[in-house]
Amino acid sequence: MKVDIAIKSELKEPYIVVYTNEITEEIQHIVQRLSNTQNKVLTGIKDEKIFLLENDEIYCFYSENKKIYAKTDKGNLWVKQKLYQLEEMFEGTSFVRISNSCIVNVNKIKNLEISFSGAIDIVFKNGEKEFVSRRYVSKIKKYLGI
Repeated sequence: MKVDIAIKSELKEPYIVVYTNEITEEIQHIVQRLSNTQNKVLTGIKDEKIFLLENDEIYCFYSENKKIYAKTDKGNLWVKQKLYQLEEMFEGTSFVRISNSCIVNVNKIKNLEISFSGAIDIVFKNGEKEFVSRRYVSKIKKYLGI
């Protein structure tokens, strides 16, 4: 696929045109992703305060007691979205599902601890850990290219 970018100072907002000889599944996916990039502001709540969350400050999203939290340097913030909604929202980004109850930001991973049995623990830059469930081991390995 060939990609070109042209800068035109007279434009008020980005304008994207896709040239193709046929509509493929890949083209449909690209168009869908581009058209769904409205300003989605993610908020987290803690101690009756609402925080605006940037992708690069989130270590992971996890579920606990039927609520979803974002683990950040500000603490664990409650978010209103469900995990499947967050997974859709962050599709194609550095966020990857590692279990039924956790989505991690790969950019916040310090290292992986792999046991002889094949189990994987993710160690974040802040020292905290999350366990990759067996069902998602192949997915995280594929994403990381290992």
